[in-house]
Amino acid sequence: MNRAMKSPAFIKKEAINWILIVLPVIYLLCVYDRLPAFAPIPLNWEQSIYYTLSFNMVLSVIWYLIFTIKPAIVPKTTFHQNLRSLHRIKTLLLCFISLLSLTYISQKIGIKFNWSKIGFLLAMAFVMIFGNLYPTIKSNFIIGIKNAWTLSDERIWNKTHRFAGKVYFLGGLIGVLYGLFINTSSLPSFMPVIYVGYVFALLLLTHIYSFILYRKLQ
Repeated sequence: MNRAMKSPAFIKKEAINWILIVLPVIYLLCVYDRLPAFAPIPLNWEQSIYYTLSFNMVLSVIWYLIFTIKPAIVPKTTFHQNLRSLHRIKTLLLCFISLLSLTYISQKIGIKFNWSKIGFLLAMAFVMIFGNLYPTIKSNFIIGIKNAWTLSDERIWNKTHRFAGKVYFLGGLIGVLYGLFINTSSLPSFMPVIYVGYVFALLLLTHIYSFILYRKLQ
């Protein structure tokens, strides 16, 4: 495992992910003089930027380690047929977290944009891109839409993930169009809840679809 992680091919493949993890830190250091001074205990909400970015950084590192180490410790199964999709999902998650961090820093230094709209568009674009990845995931027990019905039959798995790809792509596209033409800042405090509920509804739809397929095959 250590030898594989030191190989030139591994370094070349993972370099973009390392850049995505450290990019917000580099940006923060470049604009540090335009931000509130760091305080171990926040004196006001402006200083919370450091704790928000620290949380994002830790989340990025945890995701990276999970997606990098798991293939080396999981027994050889169908999971290893999905390594390319797994790498793409890992890069997509890191890119999403990094862009949100960069957006948050830019907002705090006073760059005048509609940052709530930008954040919403990034989140919906993430759903669209994730939809493109779903059909590439082969049947396994670790990643993908895993339930009793998809795992019971490879045909159900494949059809469900093709359906999920369409649902997530169209759902993300609708969200992007909504974000472009509707004022998303009108309910800023509710947007995260709405986003999570929207994505959950898309996921629930794919599970219902897999159950219907299972009943048809039975």
